[in-house]
Amino acid sequence: MASTVTTRPCGCVCILGLPPSPRMMTVHTPRVLIACICLCAAGVAQAAEYRSAVGAYKAKDYPACARLYGQQADRTPPVRGAAYDAACCLALAGDKEAALARLAATPSDQLRSHIADDADLVSLHDDPRWTALLARHRRDMTAEMSRRDDALLEELQRRIDRDQDARNQAMLAPADPALAAAMGDVDRDNTAWLKSYLDAHGWPGYDKVGRSGSMGFFLLAQHADHDPAFQEQVLGMLQYAVERGQASGIHLAYLTDRVRIAQGKPQLYGTQFHSVEGVPQPQPIEDPEHVEARRAALGMPPLAEYTANMQDMYATPKN
Repeated sequence: MASTVTTRPCGCVCILGLPPSPRMMTVHTPRVLIACICLCAAGVAQAAEYRSAVGAYKAKDYPACARLYGQQADRTPPVRGAAYDAACCLALAGDKEAALARLAATPSDQLRSHIADDADLVSLHDDPRWTALLARHRRDMTAEMSRRDDALLEELQRRIDRDQDARNQAMLAPADPALAAAMGDVDRDNTAWLKSYLDAHGWPGYDKVGRSGSMGFFLLAQHADHDPAFQEQVLGMLQYAVERGQASGIHLAYLTDRVRIAQGKPQLYGTQFHSVEGVPQPQPIEDPEHVEARRAALGMPPLAEYTANMQDMYATPKN
């Protein structure tokens, strides 16, 4: 485990209004910080179990850490990243055989990208199976990259750039109707392109466009507010991709709330805000007593933390 601690909070808000996913964190982000965004199964009990695993890691109780992460890795569906973290704890506990067995049984796309440099796994480096494991990881990742559609990603990036440029311009002059209209034109053009692609291919998974590409497709869908029926159609595709481990559950939460608000329903995850006397506040939430459990199940930060970040960024200064 690296010693460098990032100061980027789990609840920070980027231009997409999204907290960072594990792959967006630096490769040196400690496991104790990744904990707040790596959950992917349901319920408060699992959130507590994950916190217990993190606590055991911080306390250097590596057998307990390995057991707790292992429980999450072995359930159906498994918590993404838990198998790798269990292996790290096993290695730190001195159980090299179990650590290597856990890593060997874990798909390459669920091994962290900095596996070769992870200090938690140093004790495995003198074993020939470690060399074979790294070779398999490199081979699988190279094969995954070769399957990606570079032309598609280039076109996607061009459209994201237009999307962000139009929004930046509109934010600089919010009272200018021409800029608002231009942003709407960009959204409609991007939506038409997205519809055409999804009709032909369905939602592109990580194996085709990677995690950054998946976020780009999500951004275009999230900005198709002029066509709520299409957003609802995309929601079904995204749900299926999430179930297969090929899309972000956090993206699913944002789009779910977007669609529900458009339908006049309360949101589920508290991602959509409106201004109340110049202060951003979550729009109405269904079953608010359990919103934190729903957010924790997808690795989202607490709503109070997210709300504070939104208010810091977007509250209208009082005269």
